[in-house]
Amino acid sequence: MIKSVLLDLDGTVYRGTEPVPGASKFIKRLREKGLDCLFVTNRANRSAETVCRILREMDIECEVENLLTSAQATASHLPPGKFYYIGEEPLRDALIERGHTFSEDEPDYVIVGYDPFLTYQKLEKATLFLRAGAKFIGTNPDKVLYTEYGIIPGNGATLAALTVASEVEPTIIGKPERVIIDIALQQLKILPQEALLVGDSIETDVRAGLNSGVPTALILTGVSSRQDLEKSEVQPDWVVENFEELEELIFSA
Repeated sequence: MIKSVLLDLDGTVYRGTEPVPGASKFIKRLREKGLDCLFVTNRANRSAETVCRILREMDIECEVENLLTSAQATASHLPPGKFYYIGEEPLRDALIERGHTFSEDEPDYVIVGYDPFLTYQKLEKATLFLRAGAKFIGTNPDKVLYTEYGIIPGNGATLAALTVASEVEPTIIGKPERVIIDIALQQLKILPQEALLVGDSIETDVRAGLNSGVPTALILTGVSSRQDLEKSEVQPDWVVENFEELEELIFSA
């Protein structure tokens, strides 16, 4: 029996600045039926408060406790220590909130999130720290970002550069790895089989469900298509075109 829905954001609930049709109604229906909804996103460059404000502006109900970002997951997963980071302020703030300390003096961790202001100097420092023994942590492995003006490098591109330079492989916290999903399940106090993970990407969302034992529904509102499914070894439990079909799937079960 489904008790909670783990819902991806980019490409699932919204596309850029526009909500996906039916998302608001679906989330209201979940709440009316007493089901939890936790938004689980690979984004580390927006605070939970900022994401909630964006969702509310789209008429989508959200409180901070309804959201889990890869920055929050990273901060809660790692034992407190000294960190150097590549990323934006919400990543740093999430880490400091959890008792970590920013340091450029022999950090325990090099933590890497998406950084639109990436410089060679940041890569240089991170590489030196990694070669000196710091643990290499990636908030998410997303290779590219889909924007209104085309496809651009994502966090995975930065991780790849550092992996080549340092000869160290990163530990990934966000989807498709199970770490962020395990944290979501702990937060909701439910078992994997009591959740449904819904997202638009075979490679991140569906694979995360497989890695963590959570049933998955691929919604065809974003990255992945039926043609992609035909070519993929990774398969979801269900495929839905839109939120109307997802609602029918959940409430007719």
